[in-house]
Amino acid sequence: MVNRNKSVNKQRKPYQSLVATALLTGSLFQFIAPVLADGTAAGQSISNTATATYEDPNNPGTPINTTSNTVTVTVAEVAGITVESTGVVDSNGGNVEVNDSLIFNYTITNVGNDPTGFRIPNLATTTGPATVSGTLPNGGTPNNLQYSIDNGVTWTNITADVVVPNIPVGGQVLVRVPVTVQPGAQNGDTITVRLGNTPANAQNVLRNPDGGDVYTVDNADGSLINEVAGAPVNGTREASDTSTDVRIGGVVQSYSLATVLKTRTAYNNNNTANSITDDTLTYGLSLRVEGNDPTGRGITPAALEGRNINLDGSTVPRILVSDAIPTGTDLVSVTPPAGWIAVYTTSPIGTNANDAAWTTTVPTNLATVTRVGFVNNPATVTSVAPNQTVTGFFIQLTVESGATSPLIVANIAQLFGQTPGNTFPVYDESGDQNPSNFGGQVGNMTPFPGTDINNDGIPETLVVDDGFINNPGTPETGVDGNNDNTGVGDGGEANIFTVEVAVASAILNGPINAPNAIGPSGGTNDDFTNKSSLVPAGTVPGTRLNPQPVGFTNTIRNSGANASNYSLVPIPPASNTPAGNNADLPTGTLVTITYGSESRSYVWNGTNFLFDIDRDPATAGDQSAIDAITEYITIPNVAAGTNINYGVEIDLPANTQLSTDIDRGFPVPITAFVDDATAGLGAETVRNTTIDRVYTGFLKLRKLSRILDQNGQPVAGADGQLSDTPKSPVPGNIIEYQIQYSNISEPQSGNGNIILNASNVVINENGVTLPNNWALDQDNNGQIDTSNIIGSATDPNGNIQFFNGNPATNSGSDQTGTTVTTDVTRYVNSVTGQVAPGQQRTFSFRRKVN
Repeated sequence: MVNRNKSVNKQRKPYQSLVATALLTGSLFQFIAPVLADGTAAGQSISNTATATYEDPNNPGTPINTTSNTVTVTVAEVAGITVESTGVVDSNGGNVEVNDSLIFNYTITNVGNDPTGFRIPNLATTTGPATVSGTLPNGGTPNNLQYSIDNGVTWTNITADVVVPNIPVGGQVLVRVPVTVQPGAQNGDTITVRLGNTPANAQNVLRNPDGGDVYTVDNADGSLINEVAGAPVNGTREASDTSTDVRIGGVVQSYSLATVLKTRTAYNNNNTANSITDDTLTYGLSLRVEGNDPTGRGITPAALEGRNINLDGSTVPRILVSDAIPTGTDLVSVTPPAGWIAVYTTSPIGTNANDAAWTTTVPTNLATVTRVGFVNNPATVTSVAPNQTVTGFFIQLTVESGATSPLIVANIAQLFGQTPGNTFPVYDESGDQNPSNFGGQVGNMTPFPGTDINNDGIPETLVVDDGFINNPGTPETGVDGNNDNTGVGDGGEANIFTVEVAVASAILNGPINAPNAIGPSGGTNDDFTNKSSLVPAGTVPGTRLNPQPVGFTNTIRNSGANASNYSLVPIPPASNTPAGNNADLPTGTLVTITYGSESRSYVWNGTNFLFDIDRDPATAGDQSAIDAITEYITIPNVAAGTNINYGVEIDLPANTQLSTDIDRGFPVPITAFVDDATAGLGAETVRNTTIDRVYTGFLKLRKLSRILDQNGQPVAGADGQLSDTPKSPVPGNIIEYQIQYSNISEPQSGNGNIILNASNVVINENGVTLPNNWALDQDNNGQIDTSNIIGSATDPNGNIQFFNGNPATNSGSDQTGTTVTTDVTRYVNSVTGQVAPGQQRTFSFRRKVN
């Protein structure tokens, strides 16, 4: 047993008290039935009669008693869920090693006050050299999670997803996730597994629909004797948790992890619905300095202090929060918080904010201001400490006269400062939650490309953008489409808002937080999200596999003037774009759409998506066409301008090809539409489509060879040409091996799409491990069959390490010899940077035939 218990003991009863308190203070007084703490059962009637004593001041010392009327309240139904990682078991025992089978355990608890169901997908997320794979005991099927409702006595396989009903208050469901350590894992590598999908593993929060969510599902009214009728007053709740690192097998680094956040707080059309030239937008900014390290880089968080800028004609150190005035707007007003000063610049917009000439004097004509900013007043604020958030930065803009509808307003905030002591520069752009322009996910973040000079995981230099959005319709940055700093991508993500004379009903549907993403066609109906399923180590070209399900999060936006109901359904690939092809999606693909506590699943039959009737084996073959009332999810009463997230899970069938064999992914278009009350998706005009595309691997390796003579010149004929065909060298010839590695996934053609970059690429060439044998002595003549040519191992985009011995684990040098100890028996190429979609790079080395 690998002990992975958390340091904080989550006691359920105090947590319920905290939940109830939060609910009471969170605007739930509007409900007639109150919310009570400490597990009070829903539907419980509580009566209360007050008594008191008092005195007449004219007769002091004589108490008077009084009794109130009696009031009765009925406890409201409150849903609640927690997910907690509860340890890891190494099925093989001993140290965690390659090919070990690990079991990650979780406990899901009902912390509400009424019995509930829990929806659990067959989906968990791993980081590190491991995949969700393997067979659990007790009748497990390969690569499936399992759950237990009897404290682990019996276990049930989770296929696509499952709703476990009737979990009592305080009741628990155990879940276990099978994980296999992959070949190539090195001592010191860490593995984590996450079940569920909430920001920062938040517990018992209102569900924000994502693929892979674990959430509450209210029991049907009347299904239990003690089931309270109606839905929980606090909606559908979700939770997630990540296991503590499992390590296969530091210098303290201090750096300021600072984040600038930006939201649009108000929009006012000033009661002129047919004109936009007097419309105003207000933005609120905040500055957060982390007290814990979310990067996974072993950083000790430090305070944020000022860095030199040009202010009022002098060079002075200041923390600077800057915002470029977007196209089509002018500055109206600036409001700084206490301890901060508003600053302005009229420097050309192409000048980076940290190089601009700033002034504390308000310009006479605000229309000349190119950027507005805030700096700390050093008399009161010298730095921002870890675990501190500064709020209260406000900027108001107005639409310029002469602007026409629609006007797309796109802008981004920037932060400049440095780390005390080591003076490392700190720079961040708004639109996401990652500090200091780090990219990637929590626990596995990387510095912005080009900033980490010595590869120690900390930026030592600045790579600064001018912060001005040149193309508001298709921003060159990412997009924070949900106006809540949840954008995804390198650097910052623009806050986008369209000022226009609104139509009554409209819809945008796109990737997470980017409902207005632009696809390859230049429109909003073929924008996309690309994700990859895991591919087990040793999967050779031509292999067919049964991929693990992949979860997606999409976002819709009501872009009309009125509230609307929006329905969601998958559609055939060929119906989406002229380039679409139904053959792009394997028959038998299962697509599940989730929102709130609802989920609907559809099976692709090669021509249409058919509703999968509750996945009951007895009725699975009796599938009907999509029914407009019961067979797709409808999100009701979405207010104008509101963004809503929903989840999609795609489970490709067995016998699916590798994407690297066919150079493409498997697309599932999802359409959001306003239903016209006719069964199915037909002639509805208010609709918008986004594509969720699954790849079964996206970095393609192609090995080529050619034969050179002893002078390094190609031999005559086909053997001297680079190809993947067999060759016939003679002793003294040189074999040149070339590995072409390319990212075959869809590139960013448009804007706001989520693409697949290949990062942390490591290519391993081992000559003593079968099927490789180029560093073995197969004829037993006392010398290995080929020897390294010194200086021949090259990759302009990689760092190559050399190893010798058999096994090839001894770190060595670029040497040549005739034995496994004197020659190179393994090359390891660590590729620098990312391999973007469509990019191909080359790693080559040469060996002499002995």
